[in-house]
Amino acid sequence: MAALSLRLDPELEMRLTQEVRRRNTTKTEFVQALLRQALEPRDPVDLLYALRSEHGLPEPHPEAPDATEKSRQVKALVHKKVQGKYSAQPAAPLLRVAEPGVGGS
Repeated sequence: MAALSLRLDPELEMRLTQEVRRRNTTKTEFVQALLRQALEPRDPVDLLYALRSEHGLPEPHPEAPDATEKSRQVKALVHKKVQGKYSAQPAAPLLRVAEPGVGGS
C-alpha cells in the first residue's frame, strides 16, 4: 500500500483529530474513506443536473429533440445523400480484366 504525506494547517489538523476521535477511527481510515467517496465514478446525467442547478442553467426545452434523436436524424440525412449520390452514377468496375489478344505484347 502506498503512503501519502500532506501538510495541514493547525486548525484543520485539530478538526481532523476531533472528528476521528468522535468516529472512533484512524486518520488514515478517515482520509481513505473521503478519497474513495470523492473519486468514485459518477453518473454523467446526475453531474449534468447538479451543474445546471449549481450555476442556474435552464433545463433543456421539452419539445427539443434529444441528442440521440438528433443524431439519428443527421445520420439518416447523410445516408440518404450518399445513397443518392452513388445511385445516380454508374458503378465503376473494381477490377479491369484484360481481354485475350487486346493490347499487351
